[in-house]
Formats: sequence, structure tokens, C-alpha cells
Amino acid sequence: MQNLLLLGGTLEARRIAADLAGDDGFAATLSLAGVTSSPPDPGIPMRTGGFGGVDGLAEYLKSHAIDVLVDATHPYASRMSANAVEACNRTGIRRLTLWRPAWQASGSDDWREFPDWPTLIDALPDGARVFLAAGQDGMIAFSAPEKSSAPEKAGSRRIELVARALSRPDGTPENLRFIQSLPGKTWQDEAGLFTRERISHIVAKNSGGTASTAKLAAARELGLPVLMLARPDAPEPPLYDDEESLLSALRGG
Repeated sequence: MQNLLLLGGTLEARRIAADLAGDDGFAATLSLAGVTSSPPDPGIPMRTGGFGGVDGLAEYLKSHAIDVLVDATHPYASRMSANAVEACNRTGIRRLTLWRPAWQASGSDDWREFPDWPTLIDALPDGARVFLAAGQDGMIAFSAPEKSSAPEKAGSRRIELVARALSRPDGTPENLRFIQSLPGKTWQDEAGLFTRERISHIVAKNSGGTASTAKLAAARELGLPVLMLARPDAPEPPLYDDEESLLSALRGG
């Protein structure tokens, strides 16, 4: 039996955990950053919180006799993925990384990509009513307009924010209308929400995967512009597009 550390926080990580829960070849532990206050039961042992950088992660891998690390974190969790690469390189421990393919715009999509949060925020016009689908760090970025590359412009604009999650993170903007809910399952669900909330712009990350594409389809149908934060660079290989190919490689397929 191999000891496996699964770095999670994504839908794919939950699926990998569920698959490994019934596999006698692995003793798997799921590690979460702790952003979600009440994560669902993964079916395997779970730990929460950071490791203390590369040194802390490398020490954890050695002290817990980890044989293989699976990185199934979010594509924008670039620091954690970089730490996983370095810690595994130091310790010689096998690593497999899930790296979702990025979403690609179709001919009717109005997507605008930006290299960082300040540049993206500066591009929003006065009077915009924004559906902020960019997680906790997106909410935090909008809570600090003074970090904008044009703070005097950001401070003079009227930008209204709408965000949705199961729980409201600390440090979110005061002008944010928070909706406690799961994402809509269909583009019609999302289009209905955008219409009711009078949304003029969508702000998102290019997360890839299939879990949250309904909002993009709704934006396409309604003709709404999507301001998208550019992806970080991919980690070092080996990289896998989905959990099926990763699990196959893990088991030697």
C-alpha cells in the first residue's frame, strides 16, 4: 500500500478522493487550504491548513512517509503547485499534477483577458454592475481599489458587485451584494440570475473544466462582456487533463 497525499480544493480532487477511498493500493489523505468552512466528507482522511512553504511540505512528505503526491489544486493556486514541484524534486517523491485545459472563446464570445487584477479592475467602466465569479482572491482584489494602477480613477467610479458562494469570505468589499448559493446548473439558470441582477459585466478566471461553464454560456447568450484574469504558467510536467487520465497514470495504465 502506498501513502498518497492529495492536494485538493476542486471538484476533480473530490472525485479522485472518492475513487481512492475504495482502492486498497493507496492510503490517501486529502489536504485542503481551509478556505471552505464546512467541506463535504471526502471519504478519506483529511487535513486542513498550509504546510509552511516548500520546507514545510517537504518535511511533511518525509515525516509521513508519502510515496506519491497528487496535485489537484485550482489552476490559479500557483504558489501551492510550485511548492509541490519543488518539494517533490527535493525529496524524490513521485508527483502527478492535474492541469485543466483552459477555456477557449468561440466566435460569439466577448472575452477580454488581463494580466493582473489592477489592470482588469481599471478596465471596468463607470456604472458597471459586475458579477464577480473569481473566488475569494477576486473579492479581496476588489476590496482594495487603492492597489489599482489608477487609484484616482478607481475611486471615482461607481462599480456595483454581485458574488455568489456557499459562505462569504472575510475581507470582501462592503459594496458587494452576496448571494449564498451554488452555481446555476444550466445557462438558463445563470441568464435568469444575470437578468434579475441587471449584470453588465462578468469577471472570471480562466479556470477550465466543466463545473462552471454555465455562466460563460449565459454571458454569450446575453451578449455580456467577460473580463478574464489570465492563467498562471503551467507547473512542470507530468500534467494530466482530467482525473481519469491522472488516475490511470497513477495506477500504471
